[in-house]
Amino acid sequence: GMGEHSAAMFKLFPAVLGRYLEGRTAPGQIIHTPAEAGHVLAPYLYGARNETVYILCLDAKEKLLGVRRLSEGNIGNSDVTIRRAAEECLALRATFCYLAHNHASGVALPSPADMNTTQVVRAALEPLGIRLVDHLVFVDGDLVSIRETAADQRGGFHMVYPGQW
Repeated sequence: GMGEHSAAMFKLFPAVLGRYLEGRTAPGQIIHTPAEAGHVLAPYLYGARNETVYILCLDAKEKLLGVRRLSEGNIGNSDVTIRRAAEECLALRATFCYLAHNHASGVALPSPADMNTTQVVRAALEPLGIRLVDHLVFVDGDLVSIRETAADQRGGFHMVYPGQW
């Protein structure tokens, strides 16, 4: 009983809501925790049908400099290039960053590939003076921190501060 125009409007709703929420995060916002980073990044990943990777960049005082999309893949994966991550961080003059992506599969647990990507990006950015604080995995409003997952796997969670992973 729904017309073609109404159906089109419902299809556009996730994109419109994502843009609205994206506009509510202002540069200069202070981000101290993965939860705060997740709050800023969630609108960018809301409604994404394919795996999409973003990087959130912060200055030395942990102020938000910007969020940039690094790549969009398919339902199962998305490639992250070190060069692109470094370019975006350097362009924004970042000192700290968070990597984030969604799992279109609906399972929020980080995969071995996610863990490997985290280590490779962290190692590549470190000589540039940029510290990867965390890698966040999003699924339908849920958020998993790879840093906290790795700490749990090492035998118990302990607080890790930016740069002390």
